[in-house]
Amino acid sequence: MVYQMKIRQHLWRAYLLLCLVLTSFCGFGQKIIGDCTIVYGLKAESKNIDAGALKHASKIFYVRGGMSLTEIRFDDFLQSTIYNKNGDKVYVLSELNDNKYMSVLSIPQWKEQFENYKDLKLEMRGEKKNILGYTCNKAVATLNDGTQINLFYTTALKTTAPENPYEFNNINGLVLEYQALIKNKYKVTYTATHIDFDPVPASKFIIPKEGYRLLDNSMN
Repeated sequence: MVYQMKIRQHLWRAYLLLCLVLTSFCGFGQKIIGDCTIVYGLKAESKNIDAGALKHASKIFYVRGGMSLTEIRFDDFLQSTIYNKNGDKVYVLSELNDNKYMSVLSIPQWKEQFENYKDLKLEMRGEKKNILGYTCNKAVATLNDGTQINLFYTTALKTTAPENPYEFNNINGLVLEYQALIKNKYKVTYTATHIDFDPVPASKFIIPKEGYRLLDNSMN
């Protein structure tokens, strides 16, 4: 009888220990974000770019379920890319002064725009940075043409819909800072300055039926 009681005590302790381990593991798990708004600031890394031109520039990334919307804003220019991971088209809306344009791409056409990112090589550099309270790991992405892009990403967050499934698609986390090449010549750094986890209105993803001039969807 005493022997059986000791066995039960050991089993109970083992069960409690297992619960503690699982609780600790879940506490360090990755948070999957179904709704969020992330604002990125832009900074020129080249003297050939007028810093004043980027003073009021920003990039805003919205996620709602399986849909994403990316807005690039300048003083007199706005470009919005609407992507649905369950859809078969990508919509790119551009506004320049009073002119509005729309490009409608099939998924293969959109994918073709990012062939340079296919099978990119990701090298960890061991450096870390705190961005908006999240510890981010530094990595260098090498594209097919040899271009290298520095980026910082956190493994604590991941969105239900990517901004672009063909760009940085093998990173298990959320990129909060990265460099981009403008016209394959000028470097611009995008850094997250704000994250909002409030629900994103469905109206943000409505495709306009009028008011936009339809462009050649080849985008060439």
